[in-house]
Amino acid sequence: EEIHSGHFTKEYRHTFAKPGVYVYICPIHPYMKGVIGVGTKIPKEKIPSWVSWPPKVASPPRNTPKIGGLGQIWLTAQFHESPDKTKPGSVIIINAQNWEIEKIITDEGLNNPHNLWETNGKILVTNWFDKYLSVIDKATKKLEKQVLIGESPAHVHGTEGKIYVTIQGDDGLALLDDQFEVSKKIRAPKGPHGHWMSEDGQTMAVASTEKGKISIWDAKSDSIIFEEFVGGESEAEHEEDIHVDEEHTHALPLMAGVTADGKFAFIAGNGNGNFYVFDIGRKKLIKSLALGPGPVQTVISPDQKYVLIPLSGSGEVAVVSTKNWSLVKKIPAVGAGAHGVAYGKRGDGKWYAYVSNKFATWVTVIDLEKLEVAGYVPLPADAWGGQGILVIDN
Repeated sequence: EEIHSGHFTKEYRHTFAKPGVYVYICPIHPYMKGVIGVGTKIPKEKIPSWVSWPPKVASPPRNTPKIGGLGQIWLTAQFHESPDKTKPGSVIIINAQNWEIEKIITDEGLNNPHNLWETNGKILVTNWFDKYLSVIDKATKKLEKQVLIGESPAHVHGTEGKIYVTIQGDDGLALLDDQFEVSKKIRAPKGPHGHWMSEDGQTMAVASTEKGKISIWDAKSDSIIFEEFVGGESEAEHEEDIHVDEEHTHALPLMAGVTADGKFAFIAGNGNGNFYVFDIGRKKLIKSLALGPGPVQTVISPDQKYVLIPLSGSGEVAVVSTKNWSLVKKIPAVGAGAHGVAYGKRGDGKWYAYVSNKFATWVTVIDLEKLEVAGYVPLPADAWGGQGILVIDN
């Protein structure tokens, strides 16, 4: 059975009324997992794989891509430990032209860095196990500033002049000013995690992990247009067949996306493996389909043709077509704990998708035209916890 406490500020108590095996997951940080045997031994299959830490080091399945990319790849390695700091986490910068690591930032201010975004020559990094946003200068690659945001800042994203940070532990969104200080805090559905904005900056989709919801926001007024629980049936072919539970706290959606024109929003349930599509104008769920174990980020391609969703549980990437919102294929052999997606141009003008992996020490490079793995970029053997990933065009 599962124990669900919600997040709390002081203490939480639970009395076990009968023998059995109980699983407790921190609703904010799901890596914090406890398995409790009451009057019984715990089966081995119930023990999380990361108890035997670190994972076995493996080499990438093959070499780097033959065609270089453009710009830099910035990666947050959340579990990367360093002797010169007390908390884990680094930011790794890769030259996409020659696939070489340019720099590894191991500043003490980085505490389990989770997600990152670029604006006005700065790279903003959330520290998920802390209360601060780190501001790194893109040119000098030095951490310049720590901004107090709130408990467990998760994702940072926005358009020019409008940058939001989800504050997962405080159930809110922080809007930043031009000095990256908090200009306003906005109440959000419980446990907001990953969000995305339309290109015009008017519409935003937010995943509320702990509540099991997607919320669609009007970014002009910073108000919710509509919100829905996720966790209903998958593979529904007709709108009248689609059902969404009134409350489903174990779907664990980690990120919501939105099309560039702001017409459609989408989200995947990390806990149930399903993908959901909403028509924003009609405020209606229009498609639900099964993807596979542990979907994480939901990032739309630059040409708006596909949404790529890493499947953390199987080490694949699911490719969903935006034409009819159907599953096109699953790209295999991406990496254990596949997590984040970013897009960058190749040297020949075509596109790559870059995928971070939590439990494999490499970045996977996908040919976006062929929808196949083009190669792998090796990381240091202890650079675990690939999470947020971003391509910086120089």
